[in-house]
Amino acid sequence: MKIFKIIKMMVGLSPNCEKVNLFLADYVDGTLDDKTRKDFEEHMDMCKCCRPYLNQYKSTIEMAHECDDVKVPSELVEHTMAFLRRNSDFPRS
Repeated sequence: MKIFKIIKMMVGLSPNCEKVNLFLADYVDGTLDDKTRKDFEEHMDMCKCCRPYLNQYKSTIEMAHECDDVKVPSELVEHTMAFLRRNSDFPRS
């Protein structure tokens, strides 16, 4: 069965790594249609590169949610914005 999945991917009948990454956020959000979700999960089942990437992606989201209660000092925001304005084409306001 796994060889069939690999052949499907090779001939373009199922998504490759690049295509899977295009809808990674939608998969995590649970907003993919059934067929796309199934294709995504089939790819994850067989791809040794994308599985760890998905796990890392989910972990990053979880860590970001844990930091929701952190209040960034306004001085840090102002300093960062000033730095970006001086060192990039960042829009000035």
